[in-house]
Amino acid sequence: MSYICMVVDGAYPNDIRVRKEAEALVKNGKKVLVVCPRKRNDAQKETVNGVQIFRIGKNYTFFKKGVYDVIESVFNFHPFFYFGLKKVFKKYKIDFLQVHDLPLAGTCYLFKSKVDKKLLLDLHENFPEALKTWFLWKKSSFLKLKNQIFMNPKHWSKKEEKYCKKYDVVICVVEEMKTKLISKFAIDEKKLVVVSNHEEKAFVSNFENNTNQNCIDANKFSITYVGGFGPHRGLDTAIEGMPEILKTCTNAKLYLVGKGSTDVQEKLESLIIENNLQQAVEIVGYRPFKEVAAIMQVSKINIIPHKSDEHTNNTIPHKLFQIMLSKSLLLVSSCAPLKRIVEKYDAGLVFEANNAADFSAKVLEAYQNYEAMKPKMDKAYDAVVNKGENWESESMKLVELYNSLSV
Repeated sequence: MSYICMVVDGAYPNDIRVRKEAEALVKNGKKVLVVCPRKRNDAQKETVNGVQIFRIGKNYTFFKKGVYDVIESVFNFHPFFYFGLKKVFKKYKIDFLQVHDLPLAGTCYLFKSKVDKKLLLDLHENFPEALKTWFLWKKSSFLKLKNQIFMNPKHWSKKEEKYCKKYDVVICVVEEMKTKLISKFAIDEKKLVVVSNHEEKAFVSNFENNTNQNCIDANKFSITYVGGFGPHRGLDTAIEGMPEILKTCTNAKLYLVGKGSTDVQEKLESLIIENNLQQAVEIVGYRPFKEVAAIMQVSKINIIPHKSDEHTNNTIPHKLFQIMLSKSLLLVSSCAPLKRIVEKYDAGLVFEANNAADFSAKVLEAYQNYEAMKPKMDKAYDAVVNKGENWESESMKLVELYNSLSV
């Protein structure tokens, strides 16, 4: 039996993109094996929704990952995955090897001769540019030095070019990423395929009769962010915009639902204190996924305030489409993919990225004209359900890709 083997340096099925791709292929008659690290108490082998999982190692910790990342950066060789994959190739017949994201590209390329058909590189984001923003708020001098030496964006940009040229197919997460690879590295357009982070239409069921949340105060004009915290997320822009909002909308409150590193949390907390916003901004913290839909649904505005840079302009979050399905008002920054989708369907409001004053202005526009914004909410919903901006449509690009490669 031959498999499409997906390799990911993360937990499965927790990684949403990998899970949706694997399950879409299984639903369309493909045999999929996901290879990922094994943490303490994880089963080595199991099957989830038809996807076979093979976990390598025994106790893959955050510390071990950091050590292996340094080795991989220097030698283009990740020993944990290399020896793990050697076991995989002894046990399974692999037709296709699909590598998720740039850091494992070098290691997986070493198995090219063992793959019966094609190698595919699935780029979840613009990794070299992401390195410029992920660590901006780090306090540790040691970590700053380590990242400067081993996670240097220029070094990783060279790797990106090298492996985009070596792999048979490169899967891009947005059209903007495809354009960037062509213009910057002259990658052959024929080998580039866009498979975006759309949401399933069935996600809408999460919003039906859903009142399971106690985070958002119904008496407030709630402005809510749901997701991971980091320097590139633009949460500082939202916080800095709140004082101007409160001058007109005195009951406005910004809710930050999610979590980040200790350094990121402390940065956000310091901004809240500096702007005297302790009563107007609440860091809710992590909430179980079952509550997220309810939080989105009851919020007056759901925001995606990403900074605009070469990282955020070349990726797109799943939560964009989740918010569109919630029929709540959407406010996004002018990052290229976010702006493109929202303006194409008139599905919400767009503010100038990194601009706290414009963020405030757009929130107040919504506050003062909320009823007039209802058509935008309906258009957002319609774009996902009826206009093809959904995973059911997007996933067929991946299925058709494998069908064409199998001929």
